Amino acid sequence: MRLDSLADCTVVAVKGIYYLPEESDPAASPEAIELVLKESGSLDLTSGTDWTLRIEEGAWPELPKWCYPPDAWAYRDILALSAEMLGKIRAVGKQVNEYGDLVQVELQFEGGSRIAVASGESLIVTFAFADKG
Repeated sequence: MRLDSLADCTVVAVKGIYYLPEESDPAASPEAIELVLKESGSLDLTSGTDWTLRIEEGAWPELPKWCYPPDAWAYRDILALSAEMLGKIRAVGKQVNEYGDLVQVELQFEGGSRIAVASGESLIVTFAFADKG
């Protein structure tokens, strides 16, 4: 799926994909995140071995094929995100490295919330929520 095709898609859930032997570490970050789309299907974002950001078609609720052996991997909620916090994607921003490789994506949602996913030695996922006050 192309990044620009995400505009106007609705995200209904964000799941972290964790390698279970590392999950007991409180500082463990997800190996990937999966965006579950209302329209159908899902999208995986993960760090490549070259520290670039890989974006692949997801298989929700099945784990990606690279999660091997499957019993060593699991989906976990990253945050208690509600559909109201996310919703429809209004804009997709990307950052590339000096070689033109994708290293970060920022999704901006209709309500003002944002999710940024950056690749590197570990995946970095940050959330910014719109102030509803």
